[in-house]
Amino acid sequence: MPRTSKALQTWNDLNDRQQGTLAVIYDLDQAAEAGRRGDRHDNRPASEWRLIDFAHEPAMRAVFGWTTLQERLMWRGWDNQGNGSTMAALARRGLITRDGRPTTYGFMHTVRLTREGRAAARAGTSLAPGGRAKAALGLRSWEVLALLWSADLRGEPLKWGYSTTIEHALIGKHVPPLARRTVGGYEITDRGREFYREHYAAHTAAHPDVRAPHPDGVAAEPWPPAVDKLLAQHRQLYCSLATAWKDADAARQAAEKEAAAPPPNTPAHLPAAAVALAEKRHAVWCDTARQRSALAAEHTEDLKARTEHAARCYATAALTAYRAAVSRTDPRNGLALPAPEPDAWDEPPLPAPPETGIHAIDAEVAKLHAAAVGRPLKRRGPAPTRRTRRGNVRIIEKPPAEPGAALYALAEYLREHVRDGALIRRLHPSATDAAHATPPTTTGETA
Repeated sequence: MPRTSKALQTWNDLNDRQQGTLAVIYDLDQAAEAGRRGDRHDNRPASEWRLIDFAHEPAMRAVFGWTTLQERLMWRGWDNQGNGSTMAALARRGLITRDGRPTTYGFMHTVRLTREGRAAARAGTSLAPGGRAKAALGLRSWEVLALLWSADLRGEPLKWGYSTTIEHALIGKHVPPLARRTVGGYEITDRGREFYREHYAAHTAAHPDVRAPHPDGVAAEPWPPAVDKLLAQHRQLYCSLATAWKDADAARQAAEKEAAAPPPNTPAHLPAAAVALAEKRHAVWCDTARQRSALAAEHTEDLKARTEHAARCYATAALTAYRAAVSRTDPRNGLALPAPEPDAWDEPPLPAPPETGIHAIDAEVAKLHAAAVGRPLKRRGPAPTRRTRRGNVRIIEKPPAEPGAALYALAEYLREHVRDGALIRRLHPSATDAAHATPPTTTGETA
């Protein structure tokens, strides 16, 4: 195993709250950097444009509003009275600096990410901690070119009225252009087809999250579409069973409430025969409610077992696909179709997932897997407290989790990473190498 880098060790030394806060600051820092690149007229030094407003003093949010940093912390559950001590802890570690400026009615506290803080946050949260591979097109431009390629395969234009990306990036910055206007939208040019084929490997390595069809067709894709289809079938079965379980449990609770209902109040001067009939009707009502409750309870237990089994099968299938993506082997080996009526109820094993070498992925997978096997990792620091609305924290009784919820959460996370071959492209860029392909014969294009 490679030695843990200093930046990653710094990240790991923080507790959950400190990591969450540093991640929010890093996101805002990167957004400011992206905005800076797009504004050629901003001549301020980095020490100014990297400053992030933290909190106003006096802290009267109803009057002075919320800072963006407070908003982001709120949605992650870290916005409370401990914000100041968390910022102080990050500053003591040299990950941020703290400053401020006077305002009309008080003082605005600010923070700024240091070089060490940026490195630690990148090592802990980035899916490309070593930096993205270089490519001629940015993420959005490559995504749009892939859409133009796909539309061309369908024999139709990309039906967009106007696209800034196409006009400025794919047409304005390339001679000959990679796209052009046509009746009904835009279409890829001959040069665009050549560019897509020639630079496919570089761009899939730089932008692994973009689903771009392989220029040599489906047969050349490093990730079989059949695997995604099978995982989707596992997911659909679990979701259907979980919904049925919730409906049956709701019916059980409603029937139990009806069975425990007190007899109705009858007027004092009602004849005895009428009172007897009312009591008899209530007894029959309660008796049928108890029968419905017992039947719903039996249904609930049956669906609970089936749902948990489906969740485990889904997690096992997702782990098989995930392991194949990491090791770059055939993901179809060992995968099985979901079985609504399994012959055996033995739980399949749930082995530990392999490491990808990307901390942001490995740390989350380890946490989800530990919860799925019933050995959740110990929380470091206080638990997040999410607000139901600004300024108020209300404790709301949570409904019972669906059977197999932890297994489902693990399967969903793994599926999101392997779907469409994203993890293959992220870990093994050479798997999409199309350099060996022979470019098609093209004719000169018109202006």
